[in-house]
Amino acid sequence: MRRTISIVILGIAALLPIRLRAQDDSWIPRNMDAVSQHASFRTDFTFDRTMLALANNFIEDEDTRRVVANLNGISVHVYKFAGPGLYNPASLEAVRQQYHDRGWKHLVTSQSARDPYNQGRTDVFIRFEHANVEGAVIMLASPTNINLIAINGTLSPLDLLHLRGHFGIPRFSGDHLTEQNP
Repeated sequence: MRRTISIVILGIAALLPIRLRAQDDSWIPRNMDAVSQHASFRTDFTFDRTMLALANNFIEDEDTRRVVANLNGISVHVYKFAGPGLYNPASLEAVRQQYHDRGWKHLVTSQSARDPYNQGRTDVFIRFEHANVEGAVIMLASPTNINLIAINGTLSPLDLLHLRGHFGIPRFSGDHLTEQNP
């Protein structure tokens, strides 16, 4: 009987790190390969806490350094397509659904149906832990570009502004989430 209990306890103990790890990386988008399948340019990377701490040594702005010190990770996905219609909107919708299914709050959808020059869509998802913002996802999709930035860690809306231009996060003009051309 003791041996059976010991085996059960060891089995549970062996599964705990797997369960904790699954919870820890739930902010990283899944199946981005389906979204970027026909991209002519693709960049995907994820920085964990250790990599962010190392990169923070090269940031000169103290406000940005403070923000980065509070982060656990950043995942950036940038895709450019040769022409409109080369990515499957259903694949992008599946990524949105992942965040919804994980309990993230869909804060903003910005989409212009009347502007022929800006037919994109911007989505912002926020994850709360009690009253704290513990993660944010910004997804920008236009007919030829997709940018998804997922941030894990304690932050404020002002913190998001400090991260522009760092870790592959594009700079945005003014108060609008429309990508600036370099």
